[in-house]
Amino acid sequence: MHKLVEALRQKSILLVAITLVVLVPLTGCAEQGGTVPTITATPTSGPTTTPQPHATGPTATISSVSGEVQVLKGGSDNWSDATSGMKLATGDGLQTGSDGYALIVFHEGSVMEIEADSEIAIEELSTSDTGSTSIRIKQLFGNAVNRVEQLADSASKYEVEMPAGTAAVRGTNFITKVYKNLGFSCTTTLCEEGDEDCKPVTHSSKGEHCVAFTAKGVSVEVCQGMKSCAWPGSPPTQPDYSDPKDDPTNLYDNSGSASSSNGSPMGPLPTTGW
Repeated sequence: MHKLVEALRQKSILLVAITLVVLVPLTGCAEQGGTVPTITATPTSGPTTTPQPHATGPTATISSVSGEVQVLKGGSDNWSDATSGMKLATGDGLQTGSDGYALIVFHEGSVMEIEADSEIAIEELSTSDTGSTSIRIKQLFGNAVNRVEQLADSASKYEVEMPAGTAAVRGTNFITKVYKNLGFSCTTTLCEEGDEDCKPVTHSSKGEHCVAFTAKGVSVEVCQGMKSCAWPGSPPTQPDYSDPKDDPTNLYDNSGSASSSNGSPMGPLPTTGW
């Protein structure tokens, strides 16, 4: 019995000694500012995803381009070459060179043809919760042909802002023209496609397919086959007959000057760039 007790006592002493041998060095590291090593698990790498840009609203599509056509994306200072299928959003711009042409299709189906030596900027492309659409284009200079689908929703709009005035429609085909560096702006309402017997309709007859042209707070109704122009800061001319084969001086008298819708003189007609 005595031998058994003595053996257990010796084992206890041995265990205490082993414990001291292990703990003392670790305690010393901690006292000297060291750290006790720890084991950590290394996470396994999983698949990563690249953040995708979020759509900010409706877009327009460049359906066709030819010649020199460039696009300026919103927030950028650098123009880049346009390509068919490229998307345009609010804040983007487009310009054509001397041989350039671009056809833009908007999200609600309307089309804008940008001819040579022209520049536009997209001011608004939107669709409301009720389904109404808003398209607002700023035309800085040059020529454009607008083919606007009939807008069923009374809150929908299609507008082209020019330096001298704004052309707004609810569904018709019309031309917008701005003389570069002059700001002289005109809108002409085209006859409906396939209407070979199309005849001019005066603004007073309230034709169905008309453009509301507003300049300096004055609005005139420009219906099929008619045209109205304005200088910056002046009201628009009274709509008058416009034949594409004729010189645009059909709005002007023999003195080379025109009267606006309120009878005030508008100044001489630009002689180049039509």
